[in-house]
Amino acid sequence: MTRLTIDASGFARLRAHLAATRALHEVAAADGAGAGAAWQRSDASAPFAWDVALPLDGVKRFFFPQSETLLTWRDGTMCAEPVAGTQVALLGLRPCDASALAYQDRFFARDPSYNTRRRSALVIVVDCLTACGRGFCPAVDAGPFARTGFDLALTRLAPDTITVTIGTAEGEQALAAAGVATRVAAPAEEQAYARAEAAARASFPAEPAVTSAIARIAEEPGAAPVTDDEWQRLGPLCFACTGCTSLCPTCSCFTIEDEREPGAHDSGVRRRVWDSCLLEGFQREASGHDPVPRPGDRVRRFWTHKFGSAYAAELGRAGCVGCGRCDVTCPGTIGARGVFARLGAPA
Repeated sequence: MTRLTIDASGFARLRAHLAATRALHEVAAADGAGAGAAWQRSDASAPFAWDVALPLDGVKRFFFPQSETLLTWRDGTMCAEPVAGTQVALLGLRPCDASALAYQDRFFARDPSYNTRRRSALVIVVDCLTACGRGFCPAVDAGPFARTGFDLALTRLAPDTITVTIGTAEGEQALAAAGVATRVAAPAEEQAYARAEAAARASFPAEPAVTSAIARIAEEPGAAPVTDDEWQRLGPLCFACTGCTSLCPTCSCFTIEDEREPGAHDSGVRRRVWDSCLLEGFQREASGHDPVPRPGDRVRRFWTHKFGSAYAAELGRAGCVGCGRCDVTCPGTIGARGVFARLGAPA
C-alpha cells in the first residue's frame, strides 16, 4: 500500500472537505470529558479527538441497520423499499472496527441493501499508538495498525506529521478533491511508522490464556478441544440479553418479520431486524426441534463461529476482532476475556 505524509493543516482541509461534501461522522466523548464515546454527526468545527476511547457502538449500523424495511404490500402488489445511498464519511474508526467491516463486507457481499450503503461511504481509520486497555486485537490479527477495511488510514506520528496509508482509489481521490498537499513518505518517516507500529504492539501485554483459549476453541493442532462439560458450565452464565451480539461489530444474525397493517384488508410491511444466535428460539425448526437446546450449546455455537477455522476460511479471518465490547456489556462475565480466563487457564 502507498503511504503519504500530510501535515495538520492538510488534515484540517480534509475534514472540512468531508463535512462539506458528505454526512461526516466522528467519534466524540458524549460528556465532553473523555467518557461515553460515541459516533456523532460532525461539522468539523471542533478539534478532532485523536485519542478518544473506542465507542461502545461500532459502525455496522451504518450499513446493516438494526431494523430496515425490505418491502411493502397492498392488495396483492408488492413494492421493494428503495435504499438511499447517502454519501457518508466515517472518520476515526479504529483498526479493529475496520477489520470487522472487511469481515462484514464478505458476509454481505451479495446483499444489495448493504452494498448500496457501503459503496456510498468513505472509511478513514486512525491507527492505535498504544493498547486501549480492554482490547486484544494483536492476538486476532486485527490491529493495532489497520491492514484492511478502509479507504484511508491515518497514523499521527507527531502533531504536524500524519502518515496516510492509501487503501482504495476512492480514498486517494478524496485527498485530491480536498486539495491536501501530500508527499510520499520519506525513508525516515517510513522508519518512524515501523517503530510506532512495533511500539503499539509491544504496549499490549503477553496473555497466554488468550492464545491458549483461542487455540482450543479453534481446535488447532496440539490444543486440547473444549469439552462439552466446559461449554455446559458456561451456559448458565449467559442470560441471553443479546448485549454481546448487538455490540459485536462482526455479528450479523437477523430475522425477517412480516407485519400486517392494522385494519387493512391485505397490506403490510416486511422488515429485516437484528437477531441473536444466543436466543433460545433462534434455530428452532418448524417441527419444534431445536439443534441447540441447552444454553451451553448456544454459547459453544457463538464462540466456535467466532474462532472456528471453517468460518475463518469462508470469511477471510476470525470472527472476533479483539475490541472487548462483549466484556463491557456481559452481565454474566462471559465476554471474550471471561471465556478466555475459564478456557485458557493452566490445567
